[in-house]
Amino acid sequence: MTAQAVHGVADLLDDRSYHIEFNGHLTNHVKHAVIALAGIGAPDSVIRAYHENYCELTPYGFPLEPARASTQVIDARNWRDFLGDRAHFSAYGAFFDGEVAHAGIAGAVEEYAPYLLNGWIGAFTHATIHLGWAIWADHPGMVAESLAYLAFSYVPVRSTAPGVASDDDPIAALVRLSEGWADSAAFRGAVDTVVTDTNSFTDLHPELSRSGLQARVAGVALAGIPELSDTPSWLDALHGTERRDRVRRAVTLLYLAAPGDFVVLHLITSLFALEIVIDKLSTEAADAIYDLYWAGARIIAAAESKIPAARKLRELDGLYPADGTDHSAYATEEFDVIARRAWLEDEEHNPKLVFVLRAWWDEDDWRGYRHAAAQFTSTPDLPASFAEPPTE
Repeated sequence: MTAQAVHGVADLLDDRSYHIEFNGHLTNHVKHAVIALAGIGAPDSVIRAYHENYCELTPYGFPLEPARASTQVIDARNWRDFLGDRAHFSAYGAFFDGEVAHAGIAGAVEEYAPYLLNGWIGAFTHATIHLGWAIWADHPGMVAESLAYLAFSYVPVRSTAPGVASDDDPIAALVRLSEGWADSAAFRGAVDTVVTDTNSFTDLHPELSRSGLQARVAGVALAGIPELSDTPSWLDALHGTERRDRVRRAVTLLYLAAPGDFVVLHLITSLFALEIVIDKLSTEAADAIYDLYWAGARIIAAAESKIPAARKLRELDGLYPADGTDHSAYATEEFDVIARRAWLEDEEHNPKLVFVLRAWWDEDDWRGYRHAAAQFTSTPDLPASFAEPPTE
């Protein structure tokens, strides 16, 4: 899969006639779907039909909304001043258009992504996904749009300085997290206190409170709970391909522990996006982003009660050992069928899941990627808070 696949539908990525969100804080995912569908081989006609249908009526039952003008001017002096205010998206877009035009995709990403990705969990990771997809597609306008969305939706991952955890492997770290979740009433209680009263965080934007999910995630992040914010020792123990592969497998096992789970699926697609960003950055910046990813992934899992039993994680780790090969005529054909199934899906998270896991499988033919790719998700029901109109 290469960015060449997107060339026939690149005009759909150029389109800025729609706002980046709709019905308040729901993310406009249509460009993610265009790229993912192209990446898994869907014909241009299928992609264009999907784009048209999604713009008219998303799987949530709402149409996309027109782009919004901004009276604010964003420039090099004030671009940090409005982070997370959920305002001035088009003004941020104009600023980052200029930065990408001046420095190119790699230069703009190197300059701004390390800072903005401190807030990568904002918009439930979709701004981060937007960036990774944009870089993969080599689309300057979408990269600028992505940086603007990161600024618009910024939610800091950490509010306190982290400690250091002793796990030398990401899967071991997940098992320890699960054991702590099961055994420590103080740990669970700290999370429960936040998720049952997100109004206690007065600096959350009101639209996040309307979301429910985004308020819980942002609130848990702001709480600075030690079990969710420490720096893993595997960050220094593992490097390069080994680190990348072990983190991928850990997160995929988390999905196999809850197959089809909408929340955990985002930890896979956002990891892919961050890997694409990391390829544009220095080693030091890459280390920091892996650290932020691991903290954010734990925050999301805890805030949404997606931490499986340690026994289940151990059993899955045994069922899917890292060694051995999965490539065969049968396995390739099965992955191709999974991709064709994804072409038929209204829920765009499914072609994205297949796109990512096929890319990983092509690099490292671990069987877990193929099995996870077939576990499609459903569009979640909106919470009761959506009975109230958007706050913005």
